[in-house]
Amino acid sequence: MRLIYSLITYLLAPILPLYLMKRGRKNPAYLCNWNERFGINLANSCQKPIIWLHSVSVGETRAMQKLVELISSNLSNYQILITTMTPTGRQTAQTLYPQAIVHYIPYDISFCVKSFYKNFKPKIGIIMETEIWPNLIYFAERSKTSIYLVNARLSNRSFRGYNRFKLALLPILNKFNGILCQDANTENNFSKLGYNGNLQTVGNTKFDLVFDDSNKDKVIELKKIFDNRKIITFASTRDGEEEILLNNIDLNQDVIYLIIPRHPERFIELELLLIKHNINFCKRSDNTKINPETKLVIGDSMGEMLAYYALSYLVVIGGSFKDFGGQNPIEAIYMGKPVIFGSSMFNFSDVAINSVKFGCAIQITSASELENTINKLIFNTNEYALLQKCCSRFIDEYCGASQKIFNLVFKDLK
Repeated sequence: MRLIYSLITYLLAPILPLYLMKRGRKNPAYLCNWNERFGINLANSCQKPIIWLHSVSVGETRAMQKLVELISSNLSNYQILITTMTPTGRQTAQTLYPQAIVHYIPYDISFCVKSFYKNFKPKIGIIMETEIWPNLIYFAERSKTSIYLVNARLSNRSFRGYNRFKLALLPILNKFNGILCQDANTENNFSKLGYNGNLQTVGNTKFDLVFDDSNKDKVIELKKIFDNRKIITFASTRDGEEEILLNNIDLNQDVIYLIIPRHPERFIELELLLIKHNINFCKRSDNTKINPETKLVIGDSMGEMLAYYALSYLVVIGGSFKDFGGQNPIEAIYMGKPVIFGSSMFNFSDVAINSVKFGCAIQITSASELENTINKLIFNTNEYALLQKCCSRFIDEYCGASQKIFNLVFKDLK
């Protein structure tokens, strides 16, 4: 089956430049560093052995921050290599981890992957969340790289999809030296798929956030732009959700609505939508003081999400008002801000259930409930204070996964 997969990827290889060019029309960053994606002319001048960590995009890249700190402080004789798939993930990694080599992950084509391993020769590879690329995993063993899937997440919906291809997937899955899961449901799903290696639940590294001096500097910078009104943040909104949200908020409230689309290429879409609705707005990139008449701000910046959360009164989680499965609410709660999300949270089902149970989140069944829910928390300060108090209890309950992962993966390198 792997040979068939490899043949298919070879046949698809010629159209990948066209794909990058198409993405590049909306985000020019996709037009840069093509050689890394194809494993061509790779450079590695480092003499230290390499520990490699892979994340897809911004959320996963941020989620490894505590783990990277532990590696840097305890294994200084190793060089950290971080790979990402998206330009935003790459930019985030370069900002957060100046001590690391930052690189795009190669496309999962045999010659691209083999070139990557030949050049970097990583001792250990850590793949964040559930990224299962057959060639990448297969050639890790051939290259004598111990490879782990950590912060693994496999929802029941994803399990049903993987289970259809179980016979083809299992030989690749069992090449992982370990799968360290966010929750018991994920562990159970990998077990049902037939993984027979080191399978454990260790928790979610997204609870181990680091709010460092660079984040504090961004808060100071943002304070110069916003006034004293309460900020209601709509975080990581997805395609079509902004229209829904605009139809279910009260623009007469004396607050600022901050909308941050999930993907940077959609900043302009939101701008055009607000013009269409004749809504007075400004953009973060304008970098000017918001005037009192402005009710809505487009958060068109990168690397400032924690700072946005620090200034927010409460946060509405995007991806949950259409069938996208929701986005990560942990960062907002970590910053002590109560969250509201819609019914579609299957990508973060355990986090959603537990945050509601702990009393730091509210789940609504319909966007039509959004206006009343927001207004209630604006005026009912006692209820808001109770939600806010529960945020720290929730984080304290679930933090510590990064240390557990470090102890399990790197026990023989200490």
